[in-house]
Amino acid sequence: MRLNNKGQALVMFVLIIPIILLVLVLIYDIGNALYEKNRMSNTNYLATEYALDNMGSINENDVIRYIQKNADNLNNISVTFNDNEVEIYTEKKIKGLFGKSFDIDISTVKSEYKGTLNDNEKNIERIK
Repeated sequence: MRLNNKGQALVMFVLIIPIILLVLVLIYDIGNALYEKNRMSNTNYLATEYALDNMGSINENDVIRYIQKNADNLNNISVTFNDNEVEIYTEKKIKGLFGKSFDIDISTVKSEYKGTLNDNEKNIERIK
C-alpha cells in the first residue's frame, strides 16, 4: 500500500518561510542599529575633536550645528563646555524594518564623549 505524499514539501515550505523571514528581519534590524551606533559614535568623536581644536572661539550651538550637519534624525543632543573640557551626548531612536511604516522604535542608541585640552594636548575618551 502506497501513501500519497505529494504536497508535504509545500506544507513544510509554507510553515518554515515565516520563521526564515523573521530571522532575516531581525538580522537586518540588529545590523542597522549597530551601524547607526558606530556612525553616531564617529560623529561625536569628530565633534569633540572639532570643539577642542576651536576651544574659546566657538560655543555649544556651533558644535550642535556641526553634529547635525554630519548626523541625521538625532533625538537628543547635549554639548557642555567646562574650562578646558567638552562633553557631547547624542541619542537616536532606531526604527525597525517594519517600524518605518508603523512608527515603531526598536532601539535607542546613545553615545557620549568627553574631551579635555591640557597644554595643547587633546585627550578624547568615550563614556558610553
